[in-house]
Amino acid sequence: MTAPFKKESEVEWEPHFMQEHGKIKWIYTPEKDDSPITVMLISFEEGVTLPDHIHKYQPDLIYVLKGKATFFMDGVGEFPMEPGMVILVPPNTLHAMRRVEKEGLLVYNVFSPATKYTKRVEN
Repeated sequence: MTAPFKKESEVEWEPHFMQEHGKIKWIYTPEKDDSPITVMLISFEEGVTLPDHIHKYQPDLIYVLKGKATFFMDGVGEFPMEPGMVILVPPNTLHAMRRVEKEGLLVYNVFSPATKYTKRVEN
């Protein structure tokens, strides 16, 4: 059963599954918490660009806590990411975070319905 609250500080960082210069705190997941949503805290280092990708069935909600980068969304184009910004990517929409600036980037990322917990596989 999903705990009604958690301290983010008590959740361990894990390597980001798409980017070696990033890390994730999987705060709520179906696999770990039987949660119907996925909540992550994600940190990226300067210079990181994620590949363009889609989430076929879930909207992707991103809240920028710290840092700056550029965001790309199909149908919108590129726009700046900055603290306090909330980005809602519709399901099945091509998007990517690009060009993290020098101070790095820290975001909350929420998916509902939940997305699958994914661990980084080292080659």
